[in-house]
Amino acid sequence: MLNCKKLLTGAAIILLMVNIVFMLGYIFIWYQNYFHSDSAAKVLLANEILDTGYFFPPDWNYVNSDLFVLFGHVFIIPFLSHIPAGYTAHAISGSIFAGLILYGVWLVSSIGNIQVWQRLAAVAVIASGISGFMTENLYGQVSYGAVFFFCLYIVYFSDKILSTQTKWKFFWSILLTTLLALAYWANPKRAFVTYGLPLFLSLSWMVFINNKKDGGKYFLLIIVALLGAALGNLLHIQTIKDVNNHLGAGNARWLPIEGVPTNIGLAFKGLFAQLGGLLPANASLFTLGGLYAGFRFAVAGIALIAIPIVLKRTIDNGTNRMKLVALFSFFAFSLLMFMQITTTIPDMSDPIQSSRYLVPGVLLCILVMSIQPVQWSRHPSLLTMSVALVTFAFVTSGYHTYRLSSINSQHLGQPLQISAERQEMIDFLRKNNLEYGYASYWNAGSLTVLSDGLVKIRQIVLDRGLPAPMRHISSNRWYRQSVWQGKTFLLLNESENLQINVDKLERLGLKPIEKHIKGNFTVYVFDQNIAAKLSGWDTRYDGPTVFLANADTPSQTGRLVDEKGTKMLVAKKGETGALHFGPYVNVDPGRYLVTFDVSTPYNQAGTVRLDVAAAPNQKIFGELSLTESNKPQIIEFLIDELSTMEFRVWALGNEQVVFKSVTIQRLEKHK
Repeated sequence: MLNCKKLLTGAAIILLMVNIVFMLGYIFIWYQNYFHSDSAAKVLLANEILDTGYFFPPDWNYVNSDLFVLFGHVFIIPFLSHIPAGYTAHAISGSIFAGLILYGVWLVSSIGNIQVWQRLAAVAVIASGISGFMTENLYGQVSYGAVFFFCLYIVYFSDKILSTQTKWKFFWSILLTTLLALAYWANPKRAFVTYGLPLFLSLSWMVFINNKKDGGKYFLLIIVALLGAALGNLLHIQTIKDVNNHLGAGNARWLPIEGVPTNIGLAFKGLFAQLGGLLPANASLFTLGGLYAGFRFAVAGIALIAIPIVLKRTIDNGTNRMKLVALFSFFAFSLLMFMQITTTIPDMSDPIQSSRYLVPGVLLCILVMSIQPVQWSRHPSLLTMSVALVTFAFVTSGYHTYRLSSINSQHLGQPLQISAERQEMIDFLRKNNLEYGYASYWNAGSLTVLSDGLVKIRQIVLDRGLPAPMRHISSNRWYRQSVWQGKTFLLLNESENLQINVDKLERLGLKPIEKHIKGNFTVYVFDQNIAAKLSGWDTRYDGPTVFLANADTPSQTGRLVDEKGTKMLVAKKGETGALHFGPYVNVDPGRYLVTFDVSTPYNQAGTVRLDVAAAPNQKIFGELSLTESNKPQIIEFLIDELSTMEFRVWALGNEQVVFKSVTIQRLEKHK
């Protein structure tokens, strides 16, 4: 028996080391093939923090109240004074998080009171990545790896509070309070569902099944959890007031009841993907890869049957310490699975990507299965054999997961994300001295980071033929005309190139000076920063921004006239109404000058009224009523919060009114 344990320990160590080597190779090298703009966000945010000196940059745009607190960007910031804000910085952060995750697994495995070899095997299982899809979320993007990290340490600290002597309880209580405060600080709603509610339900169950014995220590843990939640909520409320927060796709709704069965089936498809059990459609059966795919499909099915049985047996018959782990894992998975099949939160048009919400719960359940005490017997039970088979399949899957996981990873990213041409595009841009430009989200962030920040590409969307800032998970600073002087470019794929209206750009004074075709992309080059001419881009207006009269200018009366290349809106005598309104641009708090280029003959009864108003409530911040105008007319105004502004020219009908342009410029920063 002793020799057997030594052999198992040695095998577990070897498998763990092999998986860690493959994992680091994936993080530092191979993940570049799948690297996308969601992954790039933490590098961009870390760089923004370093540039601005604020941990929560005031110009950064958060989405759905998700503040980045303890996330991958934290481990990037210290390195940016020594290395570029590029892929290496991303990889260093990923490897640090991976180490914390594996150490958390090692700590939680101690709760199971199992042999060292089995603890090592449990860590090796998680280090294997299990599947390409799981690996991307756990060690690649690290988005749900961070959630798994929180779950591991919440469980471990909770166990230590319940199981250690009184003199150490305060220490572990401080750690748990701090961890929960960080989790709730990031997003109280998400933290409540992901961490708070599973912990509360687990403790409630423990009190119930123990007939209220030792209720005091459970009560202490509940108090600690509530304290951490309260502190985190207060920090979140205070922080969210001072940053930009946008509502995204997080407005959840209940599904109609007839949609639930469909979601159940699709959710299980996602679970098979996570466990590496997706069958490659139309792939040959009798090949090494085909046979392995069939084996992993069977293993995934066995795991989905074995895991609930293991959880139930642990909750019924395990030690109190293991019951807490199993209960937390059960509720963490079940709550999110319930939301997965009954709400609109997941986009089930892509059930595999949408199953990412379940990754932490699935990993916790796999961990519980991996740290069950092994019963040595000549006639092991079917369950023991099943768990051993699943563990063996996972722990030996490192090479396939990290090097051959393209089948399971085929659903990663967005169109044109996985492309061997990306480095060629970066080289092309640098060769042509194109250092600052704009592209759609899935190409902007990834190319910026992969170029080590030597080419900065900011994310945009196309709105009625014109580029517009995509401010979600970006900084308002990126779209200011003052941030870059010189040539800029638009990088568009084939479908986006069909949407761009070059004529509209030219009418705004943005005629491309070059046009390049590079693979499936078109690159338009401009001799200036296009942010200076496009309305709604620069919300600070540190430099003058001119809105010229053109065919797209909003107007209720008059007509557009072109005199020797100069376009103007003209309302003849007798015509009344808004000769110009809009352009509905967002303007930061501050003091501004708005200059109207408007002319009209004298009439004692009045000829034109000018005003500056906020949409949609039409609050007036400044106005002028004129009897004539033969020079630029200026209105100074002050706003205390980000507002959508319009600059209006009202023809009164007493004389002809001619409008050519309106210009806005900041006077000073509002204190």
